[in-house]
Amino acid sequence: MPCVSTALIIGGGIAGLSASIALSRAGVRCEVVELAGEPLGASLGISGRAAEALAELGVYDECYASATPFTADSTALSRMSADGTLLQAAPVRPPAWPGAKTAIGVYRPALLQSLADEAERLGVRIQRGITASAIEEDADAARVTFTNGARGSYDLIIGADGIGSATREATFPDGPKPSYAGQLSLRWMAPGPPVTPEGWYLGPVGRLGFYYLPQDLVYIPAVINSPERVRLDDQEVHALFAKLLDSYTAPAVVELRSRFTPDSEVICRPFEWIFLPAPWHRGRTLLIGDAAHATTAHLGQGGGMAMEDAVVLGQCIATAATLAEAFDAFMSRRFERTRTVVETSVALSQLEKEGAPPAQNMALINTALQTLAQPY
Repeated sequence: MPCVSTALIIGGGIAGLSASIALSRAGVRCEVVELAGEPLGASLGISGRAAEALAELGVYDECYASATPFTADSTALSRMSADGTLLQAAPVRPPAWPGAKTAIGVYRPALLQSLADEAERLGVRIQRGITASAIEEDADAARVTFTNGARGSYDLIIGADGIGSATREATFPDGPKPSYAGQLSLRWMAPGPPVTPEGWYLGPVGRLGFYYLPQDLVYIPAVINSPERVRLDDQEVHALFAKLLDSYTAPAVVELRSRFTPDSEVICRPFEWIFLPAPWHRGRTLLIGDAAHATTAHLGQGGGMAMEDAVVLGQCIATAATLAEAFDAFMSRRFERTRTVVETSVALSQLEKEGAPPAQNMALINTALQTLAQPY
């Protein structure tokens, strides 16, 4: 039997929904609250051990059916110049360990829907448009007041509410705040058929990459250096992305540029990161995912680490005699692994800002991936 009976999960993104599934499978009755509305439409890659975590959550096959598989013939990791000249071929290397799953690029809203469907199938109650406004603990339970005035009592509170976590602020008021990495992340979902060659293109304004999704969309993430943390409105973001596209003469990017219209929506976010010192828990509350270890996207493992957190948490809660033992076991398995992701990603961001050669970046990536190839 699990060491707790009930759990409230604050945050209905990848980390929160995954945790609700893993805990439900362990025999914990779960509720999820999510303040935000519908998720923004972009994509994310799920690779390495994280793909196995998705399988343990029971939704890998469903996601794979509507995703882009990254097989050995994919050029998604290769690097080209602004005119399309190949700078560095970087073939996707399929994992070599037994039972490894093929890496995939999945449409984020589709992934979240699959996770939500599986959670609800397991009996998870998901409430949107509300969150916790106050948490008070005693020897018996954590007693929560919600923003709609309702109240509830739980054995376990999971803060999975992202890099701007209000749960983290309440639990660790003197803890670190998110740090700006000196770059902007821009993402655009271009309509239409595939464009080749896929991969990363390096230009004078910034870099961009792309791959095709079966939803007849081309996912285009881009990174632009910005020493000062700026807040851009929609018009400024659109103009910045147009400038980036215009800086390339590579035929593939020129083709994508022809699909960019005044109505195209571009998601722009500053690259920020945080790594909370151990422990990530206090009392009955534990932080997971971006609430504890948000990272830039340079290693492509942020979402994967959130799913791994969830799976490991479910295992720890299922096997520990007490909540304190479960928390200790969780921290021993997750702290160093997630630190590798955050520190490597921030180092890659710094190398990119310094204009380091692609080979130097790839060497750092390969070192980190060797560590992440170990079981979680």
